[in-house]
Amino acid sequence: MNFLEVKNLMISFGNRVVVNNVSFDLAAGARLGVIGESGSGKTIIALALIGLLPDAATVTGSVRLAGEELLNLSDQQMSAYRGKQLAMVFQEPLTALNPLMRVGKQIAQPLLNHDQVSRKACVARAIELCAAVGLPDPEHIVRAYPHQLSGGQRQRIGLAIAIACSPKLLIVDEPTTALDVTVQKEVLQTINDLVKQQGSSLIFISHDLPVVSNMAEDIAVLRNGELIEHANITALFNNPQHEYSKKLVDLARATEKEFSYFTKSSTL
Repeated sequence: MNFLEVKNLMISFGNRVVVNNVSFDLAAGARLGVIGESGSGKTIIALALIGLLPDAATVTGSVRLAGEELLNLSDQQMSAYRGKQLAMVFQEPLTALNPLMRVGKQIAQPLLNHDQVSRKACVARAIELCAAVGLPDPEHIVRAYPHQLSGGQRQRIGLAIAIACSPKLLIVDEPTTALDVTVQKEVLQTINDLVKQQGSSLIFISHDLPVVSNMAEDIAVLRNGELIEHANITALFNNPQHEYSKKLVDLARATEKEFSYFTKSSTL
């Protein structure tokens, strides 16, 4: 049995189908890259996995995590899974973070929810997590508000929140949006290192194939809400089966020099 099993997932808003009959599996400790253009359904699928779809969404199919069905659980029931079993790093950390709460308290919240540790221990752990995600002067950072941090620092705070309880599945959605190339490299390497250390499964979402190919072993290609190809990264690059996948591969090869800092030895 795979750790995550998604079967015949359908998501619609009224008469508009945004995810159409998507199925995929993920073994414990495995890494899946999900790629596609804007509107292809990448983020919507991630929100379905973590139980954060808007109320207007209609969802059918099955999402099983370690054999347990997650679809149609109440928000209260899903809260037992979020943070502990699965967690998500969102695309835009400034909107994902509470602007009125110091980031240290936000990092500590999953610990308070799941591990029932003291507030003093939570503060110490928040500082440790800030250091673990590569933030400088973590004792100072935990006292800051989100608007006082840079985009790269906020993204690292989002990662610290997500890994606080060592989730078995980490979902990362477009983590390098609006970051410069140097910061992109640092953030992605931090994600890679932490996933290795915790032994987590990873779903890495992006529109950028060169980046995805160095963060995941298998690639799921989405277009217009449908899964059009699912293959090992080597097979996808050598012999893409769908015309859209071929275009992505050709574009990745054309821009390969821009991502020369990524190597298989430094990531997977």
